[in-house]
Amino acid sequence: MSKGKLWVLGNGLKQIIHRVVFVGACLLCSGFFAEGSLAKPAATSAAKPAATPADWLSRMVTASASTTYKGLFIYESASGQMAMRIFHTFEEGKLRERLIYQNGPYREIVRYGDQLAFIRPDGDVSRYRTEGVNGLVDRLANYQDDLRHSYRLLFGSDDRVAGREALRIDIQPRDSHRYGYAIWIDRETALLLRSDLIDEKGVILERLQYVGISMPDKISAELLMPSREVVWQQAFQKSSDQSVQSGLAHLSWDTGWVPSGFKLAGISQTDSPVSQQKADSLLFSDGLATFSVFVEKDQSRMHGSASEQNGATSAVSHLFRDGEDYYNVTVIGEIPLGVAERVAVSVKSQASE
Repeated sequence: MSKGKLWVLGNGLKQIIHRVVFVGACLLCSGFFAEGSLAKPAATSAAKPAATPADWLSRMVTASASTTYKGLFIYESASGQMAMRIFHTFEEGKLRERLIYQNGPYREIVRYGDQLAFIRPDGDVSRYRTEGVNGLVDRLANYQDDLRHSYRLLFGSDDRVAGREALRIDIQPRDSHRYGYAIWIDRETALLLRSDLIDEKGVILERLQYVGISMPDKISAELLMPSREVVWQQAFQKSSDQSVQSGLAHLSWDTGWVPSGFKLAGISQTDSPVSQQKADSLLFSDGLATFSVFVEKDQSRMHGSASEQNGATSAVSHLFRDGEDYYNVTVIGEIPLGVAERVAVSVKSQASE
């Protein structure tokens, strides 16, 4: 498989598998994946002083889950730049959100609780669940528990973003197996105003930044109404740890190496990123970064090995043999390319152990 083709597969899979982080994390600071069942508190989160970076993260998480706001932000990556308008509020204890592309073909994202819908230029509506995957704001809520083992927090300098006073906090990885972040938090409201995803050399891979934001008391129903009818699904039972472990027992292969701090977050059978058939899929997360491993039987034996990186997203394809059978392994996620390659080559048949 050529590198160009793998880049297309990697970028496309990022949209399919990680749609819940809005086409490659372009909703990192929109609060798009704040907990949808939280009710809006009467008081603002900015009332309490914050003494440490972790305190500011706690305020930021609370602010995202309690503040009505609207604004315009810019998302930049290796794929280009896009502008998005956002409306964010709560109704009957559920998060309501609508995001509208401001350039290119008309598209929009609408969110209701733990469900979201992507409205395409032709009017087609695709619906998704957000189970098991959170955006940057929600993931940083876990810093005191899981993230502190893989990342450290440092205060940065004061700055201004979207005309508002902001405090920078650096989220630095403790090893080379993951990327770092720099975030800018509004000093008054504790909302996240800007987020940079940074590689090990200090290069900014992705940036999301508000250029205008306001906090009205209420957002009108018209502004939250999607341009196409969306039929929301009924509540469903979330996957349990027991069901994940049960799924692992039925796999005929193992991941030989996974970076420290990354844990299994989900298992499923999904569409293959390199063929028309189904593939076993494992999702790993360290609480902030995620990557997926796909394994499928390769009937053609023509895929071979290839790797490509597009901004923060790495995509690796690798072939391994088990007796007379060949299997294709694909690793895709927002991790360094060398880490993705090491994960891919370590996958092996359980019979070979």
